[in-house]
Amino acid sequence: MFGRGRKESDQGVVESPETAEDTGSARRSTVAIVPDGPYDAAEAPDDGINRLDLGSLRLPALPGVEVQFQVGEATGEPLTVLVTDGRSAMELSVFAAPKSRGLWDEVRAEILETVEPTGGKEAGGSFGRELRMSLPTGRPGESVPARMIGVDGPRWFLRAVVTGVAGQDPGAAPLLEETLRQLVVARGDGAMPVRDPLPLTLPRDITDHPDGPGAATSATSGRAEMPTPGVRIAEIR
Repeated sequence: MFGRGRKESDQGVVESPETAEDTGSARRSTVAIVPDGPYDAAEAPDDGINRLDLGSLRLPALPGVEVQFQVGEATGEPLTVLVTDGRSAMELSVFAAPKSRGLWDEVRAEILETVEPTGGKEAGGSFGRELRMSLPTGRPGESVPARMIGVDGPRWFLRAVVTGVAGQDPGAAPLLEETLRQLVVARGDGAMPVRDPLPLTLPRDITDHPDGPGAATSATSGRAEMPTPGVRIAEIR
């Protein structure tokens, strides 16, 4: 199974008490159990979770989470998905990857080279190695702390950029982390250039909106690109 089971050496520690005779006091040992996910569509669990069909992404609909979209101005097609809990936000983009290798190691190295001069660094996280950096807000001289998470799957690469409170504190947004853990990627069988974004679609309740998709999304003239983080997205109702 292409699950995202991760060794505790790369992640946070789950501890349980056990008695140590040599000291007569309780000691704590690690338990190497971390939930799987994100999943490839071919091996997604039959867990009964309601997921929004966004084309190449199946996004879990968790209570307390709002889903927003950034769409192309010319095409009206979604470029990225933004998930927010009101205090933190997570921008999701998914890209084509080669059969023979993942992309996150090389993408991470490329981005790290550009962000190190401004204090960016690599660190461990719940999904493996991630990047800590500052991203511009669009206002002169203003930036926000952010974390970039990468997940390699079979012929796909998923990028998550977290901002807000969880941009500094990885434990501040458990709903966003659970969303990422329960996410399903539907790569499809078609050939695509490596690093091209996989197609996303808007949910039916947005495309059927009487005022059109623009009433429920924000527009941009660009598209999701690699390896630059996606444009921040205004709040969408």
